[in-house]
Amino acid sequence: MSSIHFPIEILYNILGRLSVKEIIRFRCVCKAWRDLVIDPNFISTHLNLQTDDSDRCLLQYKAGPRFGGKDFFVACNARNFAENSNLEVPFSCGNNYFEMVGSVNGLLCLRPLFTLFGRALYLWNPSIWKLKILSGSCFRRQIEKWQTHLTIGFGFHHRTNDYKIVRMMNFTEIGKREPQRVEVFSLARNSWRKVGNNSCFYTRDRSSAVVVNGCVNWVAYWTNDVYSNYILAFDFDSEEFGQITLPKRHHIGESHRHLLVVLRESLALIVSYYNDNRIGCCNIWVMKEYGIVESWSKQYSIIPNERIFRCLGIVNNRDLMLDAVDEKVVISYDLDKQEYNKPLVFDEDLDELVTFRESLVLYEEGFRLTPRKDLLVEGGIHLGKRKRRVFELLQQKWL
Repeated sequence: MSSIHFPIEILYNILGRLSVKEIIRFRCVCKAWRDLVIDPNFISTHLNLQTDDSDRCLLQYKAGPRFGGKDFFVACNARNFAENSNLEVPFSCGNNYFEMVGSVNGLLCLRPLFTLFGRALYLWNPSIWKLKILSGSCFRRQIEKWQTHLTIGFGFHHRTNDYKIVRMMNFTEIGKREPQRVEVFSLARNSWRKVGNNSCFYTRDRSSAVVVNGCVNWVAYWTNDVYSNYILAFDFDSEEFGQITLPKRHHIGESHRHLLVVLRESLALIVSYYNDNRIGCCNIWVMKEYGIVESWSKQYSIIPNERIFRCLGIVNNRDLMLDAVDEKVVISYDLDKQEYNKPLVFDEDLDELVTFRESLVLYEEGFRLTPRKDLLVEGGIHLGKRKRRVFELLQQKWL
């Protein structure tokens, strides 16, 4: 760093406030700056210095059948919900539809919508056009022909600065059920490894990136009681399972749906009660002390607009995002002001909603996807023949 006349701390503080696009351009200044971009400490500093107002975006995931069955993302500003861009997913899977597992520090985890055992997972950073394909399993050779129920959890382990994926697999045949298998992928180790299972619960959620206190959480039920409801938690540090009792509900017997979210760094549970396939009431419970059942507190009780049929999540720690019935509209409800914001209108039906932040995570990993300028406005991506052939070979092997 002798060629740079700034202490490293000052350089981190200056460059860490720039956008990803500007940082990538400045790596050409000198070798020291190029090395800076891939430094894990700088990548963490850049994430911590990003401001919510300018850099955090709301990323909404949708499938576009009229575009050949491809998947698209709509990126919006998280503060004013102004639409910024349309982005086509630049890779495909066997059924050509993806399901969002979660978004963590600018890294998206995707899985095929109809997931069978052995199919790949995808880690994608749209900010730097990098993709990593996770194609493998500790159990692949033993039971790849069995029917499989897969549950995925995705999160960031702060203590080790590592991104982890936990995959629970329940294998069944007619009249026979095998013990649950569990494995964890570590991005730092770049490998899967077996961990202890949790045979007492099945998850209602297929995927989750709801991480609080180092644990990823799903709504689940006892294997012997399909009507029970608990929260199943997996600790990324100890790599062990635990369970949390849900708060006592009102309106017993009504049709309802649970959704776990993070609200102001606390675990929160949205309970939606339905009347004629529309939400009649929506309660939001917050666990003030993670893992302490007595700390559950009902913070909000909302009677949504009659057009609402599901809750998508919470952004900005205050905006409850609601999906309208029979309309391609998302409505934002401000929990603090207790009022609705201007509706967001889209061309296609939305599937998922996640928050997204630009980052340099995955810069040294996976494939680099090259955007072609004449297609960038429409979200199209051009893959070279060699890279496309690699994708095809991987998909033929694992799908």
